[in-house]
Amino acid sequence: MAARLSLPDGVRSTTQRLAVVRAVAESSGSFTVAELHDRARKFEPRLGLATTYRTVELLRANGGVHPLLGEGHAYVRCRAEHEAGHHHHLVCTSCGGVEETELCAAPTEAELQRRHGFRPAAHELDIYGTCRRCA
Repeated sequence: MAARLSLPDGVRSTTQRLAVVRAVAESSGSFTVAELHDRARKFEPRLGLATTYRTVELLRANGGVHPLLGEGHAYVRCRAEHEAGHHHHLVCTSCGGVEETELCAAPTEAELQRRHGFRPAAHELDIYGTCRRCA
């Protein structure tokens, strides 16, 4: 189940926007905005690509999706409730592929508390480079 997978308060819920929200809710993993657009058009054939991009931005601002940008590729990943701790991606700048990794290079909660007086609730990390296939 996606976290905060809704439009921000005060934003009109048009059939086109709701089609994008539904397509994200029924998707898993990472996907391009173009792929999302194709999925959402099954629910609303009149949906334009620009509306899909704008709706993804609304969902990003509301915390429901996370953008992953590779060279020439725009991927989106739906955030899920179980990802509250941390979530990391390896993004290939050559082919645009996205791979999840459990490896964590972020500072510990204790280190952040000691150095900055900051108590983190969650974190995400996107590492950009070249994948095994493209190397």
